[in-house]
Amino acid sequence: MRPGDRALLLALLAPLAAAGRVAAQAPADVTGRVVSAETGAPIAAAEVAELGGNARALTDSLGRFTMRRVAATARLRVRRLGFAVREVGPRDATDVRLDPLPISLDAVVVSAARREQRLKDAVPEIAILSRRDIAQSGASDAAGALVQATGVQLEGGVPAGAGVYLQGMGSQRVLILLDGQPVVGRLNGNFDLSRLPASAIERIEVVRGPQSTLYGSAAMGGVVNIITRGPTRAARASVDMTGGTQGRRELSASASGTRGDVGVALDAGVRGEALAPGIAGDDDTFARRWNAAPSLRWSLRPGTVLRASALAVGESQRYRTGQLFRFSDNTQLAGQVSLAWQEGARQFTPTLSFSRFDHLSRAGTGTAPVSDSGQRDRQDVVQLELTGSAPFAGALADAGLVLRRDAIAADRVAGVARVLDGLEGYAQGTWSVAGVSLVPGVRVSSSAQWGTAVTPRLAAMMRPLPELAVRASIGTAYRAPDFKELYLDFVNAAAGYAVAGNPSLRPERSTSTSLGVEWVGGSYFGRVSAFDSRFRDFIDFGPPDAGGTYTYRNVGRGTTRGVEWEAGWAAGRSRLEVGYAFLDAFDDDTGSPLLGRARHTGHLAASTSFDRVQVGATLQLTGRAAIARGSAGAITEWRPALTRLGLRTTVRLAPAVSLRLGVDNALDQSIGPSWPGFTGRRVFAGLSWESRGASRE
Repeated sequence: MRPGDRALLLALLAPLAAAGRVAAQAPADVTGRVVSAETGAPIAAAEVAELGGNARALTDSLGRFTMRRVAATARLRVRRLGFAVREVGPRDATDVRLDPLPISLDAVVVSAARREQRLKDAVPEIAILSRRDIAQSGASDAAGALVQATGVQLEGGVPAGAGVYLQGMGSQRVLILLDGQPVVGRLNGNFDLSRLPASAIERIEVVRGPQSTLYGSAAMGGVVNIITRGPTRAARASVDMTGGTQGRRELSASASGTRGDVGVALDAGVRGEALAPGIAGDDDTFARRWNAAPSLRWSLRPGTVLRASALAVGESQRYRTGQLFRFSDNTQLAGQVSLAWQEGARQFTPTLSFSRFDHLSRAGTGTAPVSDSGQRDRQDVVQLELTGSAPFAGALADAGLVLRRDAIAADRVAGVARVLDGLEGYAQGTWSVAGVSLVPGVRVSSSAQWGTAVTPRLAAMMRPLPELAVRASIGTAYRAPDFKELYLDFVNAAAGYAVAGNPSLRPERSTSTSLGVEWVGGSYFGRVSAFDSRFRDFIDFGPPDAGGTYTYRNVGRGTTRGVEWEAGWAAGRSRLEVGYAFLDAFDDDTGSPLLGRARHTGHLAASTSFDRVQVGATLQLTGRAAIARGSAGAITEWRPALTRLGLRTTVRLAPAVSLRLGVDNALDQSIGPSWPGFTGRRVFAGLSWESRGASRE
């Protein structure tokens, strides 16, 4: 080609090339999908925004989004609560993978101040077990999920079930809430958390340390608030089946969705296993449970929401002690309705809640109980609670008034039926200036039976850096004597002793201090805290009288103190978490350790995923603990240490179908019947299906 011809050709093609460059840079529609880098699951309600522009979109329930007229050179910021923020170009937006954070400071919690607030604004330290954490644990109930939290130890056995220790305080002194409201159902002072199904739980919030200022009696060690699954914006349905060794059989199903202003949800299931808490074997033993949990959310008008929820659990257990079979039939019911009004920083919520527990205990020489036999124990609580928040004197003030009635009808209670009425009021304020939050509060509780308890608390948090928080608190707490301690009337003629309640009992009281430091970066976190609790007027048996009758008395003084630390790291599809707790719990009068509490506990959890497969492992260590004391006060028996290794694998067979395989206690460790949960090796497999649709609003 002659030079003149080449120049002519270039001149003719130049406008076309320029037009092509302009077309490539012209605004165009962008369609993409946002998923979790760890699991590959779609992320709904993720925000995709054009930096420096006006284009913005939210992902649907399948993680999909479309943005109109986005420049080819634009940068898109993708963010969702609980995930690290990511920036991509339009060409990379077809498949955006977000890394999950080990802790999201923007997560919403409700247990710290009895209202919704961001985790980073909560002055007390809160541990959150999310729906994801519960699902990955493979646990079938709340007790199995809770042992993942640092410093949580199991307590109990048959027929009391599996309760928890928090900061050395036993289950009697740890308040269990269901959606923020009290539930009854304690046997021998212990609430069996294995009755509550994991399938119905959205998350668990654990607040360590005394919380009587906000929650009243039994919160000396802390609060475990179990939040059930409520209505979702997008339609959702799921079915989950699990089977395993020791007779484990589970089937659960759920459905949820919102249309217009009304959202409804229902979770239901059945569970069974050839085990009972505290029985280290499966010979002629079983525990069978069913559950149903409906809920409703109705937006009456902007700022006003009606909520209603309920939980029903039925349970039958059989186990052998000596030559006799024991039978336990329980019904757990709980329900509440609330009307929440909010306008700016002002809010007011009246809540009416009810809880009932019906327990029938029987025995027999065969595998079926003797008809029309046994002892009944029915517990009820009805509570009307009025709570509100509003700006006041430069602070955000929280206050509440509680009217409560507890009732019991039991064969071993003097007079069979008893009722206790109580009136309580609390107030606290949050002053925040230059990164420092100060929260003083007080509660006054009154009962015609045991008198008045005043429980003040002062908590503070300082954030010198956005990632760094320093927390400190000093506060008091109390536990009111329960019906059995006040009115028990039990005679064991064969053994030659009797137990009698004491209507003159005073509440147990404690004073606690704590100090903690927390650092939460983008992909890692670390926290360490120390606590010291001194309790007095501990309710226990005094020496028997001449006739062999034991009577409850305010006799004990003790101390629980310790250090807890934990750290976590997440990068891409991998996560690592580690925690350790040291506990020193002893009787002040004798110096001997309190029974059932291990000095050392720890856990390690690691997981990673690739393609459609996710694998994980957990290692839990529970040190030895004193479990029996002689007449002179010396320890006569120790429970040995226990190390449990759990392995998990999840395979996504299809976008809506997953297969789970796992083994609990892979090392087959066993420490005998003194442990509240079965400790032999357990293998299981599960298949789940979940369908999500578009929101209908």
